[in-house]
Amino acid sequence: MNVDLQLAAQLHAMVGKAERALRAAERHLEEHDYDFASSKAYYAVFHVLQAALLTKQLTFSKHAGVISGFSEHFLKPGLFPGDFGQKIQRLRKDREMGDYGYALTVEPRDAQEDVQIAAQIFSIIKAYLKPFLPS
Repeated sequence: MNVDLQLAAQLHAMVGKAERALRAAERHLEEHDYDFASSKAYYAVFHVLQAALLTKQLTFSKHAGVISGFSEHFLKPGLFPGDFGQKIQRLRKDREMGDYGYALTVEPRDAQEDVQIAAQIFSIIKAYLKPFLPS
């Protein structure tokens, strides 16, 4: 398998995982499980951020590295809307509260917004990735 086919296969798998995370976020939201809805919304975005970075042959081992790498290589050059940075940080904060918080939990309205934000970011980045994916 050549490098282009390997890249396409890897990106396809990453987008598929992001899509599954987004669907899981929507299901958690329907079930009023707001902590996990926000967590899965974040992961849907995290996986497509990693896929976008891979198109530039960039990988990072930590969440902070993925977010800062995406900001440097995609947001600063203006390839995606500038407000993505704030939205991604919001998703990360809510994911951490949802995953690790016991006293504080994600509010229903916040979880709803998180899922909407994730769907928007996922859709826009998936459109960017389309030329790299298998047809």
